Amino acid sequence: MLAAAPAFLAAAHGQDVAPPPHEMHGPHGRMMMPMLAGIDLTKQQREKLHALWKSHHGDMRASWHRERDLDDQIAAVLMADGTVDRARLTALFQQKDALRAQAEQASIDDAIQVHDILTPQQLAQARATHAKLEGLEQQIHDLLKPPHDDVDAPQPD
Repeated sequence: MLAAAPAFLAAAHGQDVAPPPHEMHGPHGRMMMPMLAGIDLTKQQREKLHALWKSHHGDMRASWHRERDLDDQIAAVLMADGTVDRARLTALFQQKDALRAQAEQASIDDAIQVHDILTPQQLAQARATHAKLEGLEQQIHDLLKPPHDDVDAPQPD
């Protein structure tokens, strides 16, 4: 979620920002801060969101670079000649997991701060938008699922 925060916060401030390289989507492929989709923010709210984004920008960038470095080290261990150093590989994955856990906790904190910036009316609007998006996702799923996935469908003769 933290990875998605800069793009959402920048979009709320009217800036175009390339999405971060990883972890933008939640378990169902949706953005992790949908509460900002379609919400009209006041200037003061945009400023608060921008300040929140700006306060984490350096930390997030450093974390992304560290994760990329760990990925390079993992690749080097796996592509080395001879036997794979399991202990080294395990240690690298543990470091990567720790980085992601820190980012996850920061995402939770950011999401709460974003929630607290919105008014009750904006939160109601966010809930309505979320419900519409859920309905559309279900419709898309229903349209795209292969016919053999429907066990109750009549079978051709």
